[in-house]
Amino acid sequence: MASKLIGIVGPTGTGKSTSIKHLDPKETYIINVAKKELPFKGAEKLYNSENKNYKEVDDAIEITRLLRTISEKAPHIKNIIIEDSNYIMGFNMIAKATEVGYTKFTLMARDMVELFREARRLRDDLKVFYFTHPETIEDGGEIVGYKIKTAGKLIDNQIVLEGLLTVCLYTHVEDNKDGSTNYQFLTNRFRKYPAKSPDGMFAEVKIPNNLQLVVDTIDEYYK
Repeated sequence: MASKLIGIVGPTGTGKSTSIKHLDPKETYIINVAKKELPFKGAEKLYNSENKNYKEVDDAIEITRLLRTISEKAPHIKNIIIEDSNYIMGFNMIAKATEVGYTKFTLMARDMVELFREARRLRDDLKVFYFTHPETIEDGGEIVGYKIKTAGKLIDNQIVLEGLLTVCLYTHVEDNKDGSTNYQFLTNRFRKYPAKSPDGMFAEVKIPNNLQLVVDTIDEYYK
C-alpha cells in the first residue's frame, strides 16, 4: 500500500476549498500555493503556523520536500491539501517569462512529475489532495471535454497529470427551484467531465462536496 493522490478539479467558486471545513484540523495540513484566505468561517484559527498545520509555499521542489517531511515527522497528519496547485506552474511561468527556449518547460514538467511521484510514495495512511482548476478541450469551437489546467501544450506533451492520480473528482454545481444551490463532487465520468475513481469505490456519481466523506470512502474501499 502507498499514499493516495486525489485530484479535486473545478473553477473558482464551485466548492473546492469549502469542502476542507469537514476535515479534522488536527489530522490535516494545508499547503496554500496562492496564499489567499480559506473561504470558511474560523479557518484562520483552525489552520495556521502556530498549529503547525499550515504553510504558504509556491515552489514545486519545496512542496515536494515538505510532503516528505510531513510523512516522516508528523504521523498525526492524515490529509494534506495542496490548495490552488495550478499556480505552482503559473507563478513559475511568470518568474521565467524572460527565458528563451524550451528548457524551462522541461524543467517544470520534471518538477511536477517528481511532486506527484513523491505524493504517491508517502505513508500509506496519507491522502494528498491536489486542488486545481480545469481547462476546456475544444474542437471546432465547441467544448468537448475538460482536463486539469497546466502551463500549456509543451507541458501537456510531456505529462498527463490525470494519469498519476488515484482518484480525480470534479466539482458540480446545481441550482434548485427554491433558489438554493447544491455543491457536489463528480466521482466518475459525467457528460463532458472526466472524473474517475476505482471501480465500486463510490456508490453514486454525484456526492456532497465533503472531503471527510471522500476520506472515509477511500479508507473503507482499501480496508
